[in-house]
Amino acid sequence: MNKILNCVCADRWQNEGYLILRVVTGLAFFYHGYTKIFTMGVENVVGFFANFGIPFAGILAYLVAYGELLGGIALMLGFLTHWVAKINILIILGAIGFVHWGAQGGWFNGYGADGGYEYQLLLLAASIFFLVSGSGKYSLDEKLKK
Repeated sequence: MNKILNCVCADRWQNEGYLILRVVTGLAFFYHGYTKIFTMGVENVVGFFANFGIPFAGILAYLVAYGELLGGIALMLGFLTHWVAKINILIILGAIGFVHWGAQGGWFNGYGADGGYEYQLLLLAASIFFLVSGSGKYSLDEKLKK
């Protein structure tokens, strides 16, 4: 039974796990920022934010869009991971609180604008993980420490 419970995967592959989670989470944030800036246009995001009652929509739309885009790149590279995680946590809490919490889908993200918050909670959990655990061995943060 001890052999089943004591897996050596964490010992052997922990840093690769950090890298994979960091890159995938960073891609998710990057893609959302990219879409807000280059597909929707930030001015349309301002209207979207205002429609959901988000205060200071004109400023926050730009901060969120560029925070997601640049933060996503930084997270993929493992650069300033602790600070990027803090920003991502704020962005995701805002998304959950203003947009996804009261959605028809409830917990289930589903499809379209009526989706819930399961996906956002995963991004929140990953961001909290990087806030408290760091970026791992394969990161610019680790290279700059040396």
